[in-house]
Amino acid sequence: MNTPRISNIQVFWITFSIECAMTLFFTQSPVIQTAKQDAWISYLVGGAIACGITLLSRALSLMYPEQSLNDFSTKILGSWFGKILVVPFLLIWIVMSGSLLRQFSDFFQMILFDRTPTSVLMLLMMVIVVSLVWAGGIEGIGRCSQLMGPVILLIIVAITLLSFNNYELEQIFPIFSDSGARAIMRGSLAPASVLGDTVFLLMVTKFMENPRQGTKFAVWAVASVAIISSVLTLTALSIFGSALASKMLFPTFEMMRYVSLMEFIQNIEIFSSVLWFFSVFLKLSLYLFIACYGMSQWMGLKRWSISVWVISPAVYIIAWIFPKTVLYTSQIQLHLSVRYVMPIELIGIPFLMWMIGKVRKRRSHPKKL
Repeated sequence: MNTPRISNIQVFWITFSIECAMTLFFTQSPVIQTAKQDAWISYLVGGAIACGITLLSRALSLMYPEQSLNDFSTKILGSWFGKILVVPFLLIWIVMSGSLLRQFSDFFQMILFDRTPTSVLMLLMMVIVVSLVWAGGIEGIGRCSQLMGPVILLIIVAITLLSFNNYELEQIFPIFSDSGARAIMRGSLAPASVLGDTVFLLMVTKFMENPRQGTKFAVWAVASVAIISSVLTLTALSIFGSALASKMLFPTFEMMRYVSLMEFIQNIEIFSSVLWFFSVFLKLSLYLFIACYGMSQWMGLKRWSISVWVISPAVYIIAWIFPKTVLYTSQIQLHLSVRYVMPIELIGIPFLMWMIGKVRKRRSHPKKL
């Protein structure tokens, strides 16, 4: 049976799509609270850190480009310890999927479907996510990203251009002097933890047509999202100022409400729903696929798709358990991500595996004199 493949451009759009809305909706307000009018600089610094994390995942995955995390972890660390280190990744992907599903439904209930039960919105989303993963797998996700990714980019460009007449550039001054390097660095950790969530490459690289080029496209996608997030944050700051923007739940969403072009183009905040839906849909689909694929390999199942019917109900239950105030507790989640997930899962474990893998490869292939 042939392994399904995704192209380089699909890798770019997958990475771009799943990171874009997540970075803007979850980190913008906390970053502005920390770095004030220099928050846009924090996104550039955070993007540089995230690119470094992505390069680490790229280096590890390219050591064994035809294998997934389950395969090369046991080869590097041994069958027993290698299997244990896969478990945190699987758990994080499942729990984050549940949290994201709840945040998605709460957002849509807040802005569009105030009379629709959250459980119904979550169920509808899970139905289409499971349908894509079950029927299309990673190829289906790649094709969807090729359609949805450019739409997400087009919406972002339109928001930036249509907000131009609302700019008040004096709002972003003075630069650097009020916050300083320390505040900018602290502000960069939140976007770095979200943008650096590219350990999915450890599962997905084996499905790429050209792993070396495909993983490079993922790095470019992370850099692109960092620059776009910086520009949109700079736009929000120039419209609202740091004091007001830091108190907003979603500054970019609020920015859309101010768009008015000759009283003809107005009320475009509905496009934020499109941006949010596409990004969450693709991220949930990707997380469900890699969690199911990883779980089936971990358990030794011949068909990975069987795991869909176990993991998808678990994701729904986790989402149902999460409190409704999850939209307002994003700072707590970011704190946990910065404090634990980023240093351990995104950096620590991949770096440990990469170092041990390099040593093992040198011992098995010693240089000839």
